[in-house]
Amino acid sequence: MNRRQPGQPVEYTARLFVVAAGYVWSSHLLLLSRGSRYPNGLANRSGLVGRYMNGHSFVSAQAETDAKIYAGMNERHGLISRQYLRCRPDQPYRRHDLRIWESNFGRQPRLRSGEGRLLLGEDLLTDWRQRAARGAALLRAYYDVHPARESSLTLDETARNRWGDPLPKIDHRFDEATQARQGATREQILNIFRLMARANDGKILETSFSNYLDHPGGGCRMGEDPTSSVCDSWGKTHDHENLYVAGAPTTPTAGCTNGTLTFVALTLRAADRIARQLGSAA
Repeated sequence: MNRRQPGQPVEYTARLFVVAAGYVWSSHLLLLSRGSRYPNGLANRSGLVGRYMNGHSFVSAQAETDAKIYAGMNERHGLISRQYLRCRPDQPYRRHDLRIWESNFGRQPRLRSGEGRLLLGEDLLTDWRQRAARGAALLRAYYDVHPARESSLTLDETARNRWGDPLPKIDHRFDEATQARQGATREQILNIFRLMARANDGKILETSFSNYLDHPGGGCRMGEDPTSSVCDSWGKTHDHENLYVAGAPTTPTAGCTNGTLTFVALTLRAADRIARQLGSAA
């Protein structure tokens, strides 16, 4: 920021920098900033830039029920329950939300029957009506997983962009406590799915487990201790008082639901702090 008094020449006084490139590219930019002064990249004296990459896992199921859901009319607006966001103190830690969408699984019109017979005209409509006689629902639960330090974003020297920079490579890993309870958490969620299906005279058609972390964040985790974090709760890096990281990268863990509003809140909080800092320097 430049400041001058009337009649005085322009004087350089202060400058603030904000890295706001999302959970992947913020860490990537900091790691790329290696040099003689910062051999591990900017703000990386702790070695934690790109560490503790987080998100949440999920379990999904397709269920057939007697409920009429009218497939295709309301796909993007599911019912969401927060009943399981709090854990009873007398039970193991298993925290998740619960979501229900209508589904067109197995209920879209088709030109061939299951036996391969060509379907046209009334045959197509009859087949479609029969398969859509019952409702179908997509059930999903996002559950809480905690990242290990080794859950990391690193620079991949074998893959480079057009400018020769190594691209980011992400390896998600869970801490020991998360790994220990993962089987029980999944079984609890599946039991809830089965109970929901039976309540509507339905059945579970198939289940699946996520092979990636949804709504991800991390890489520049916040904290009070400079040896175990990259920035403070306002996003100001411990190593550089004029460098801020905004939004998703600063989260220590992802919880078990969509973090968009949290990312926005953290960014607005950082913006307020930056505005105050600039105001005091003016």
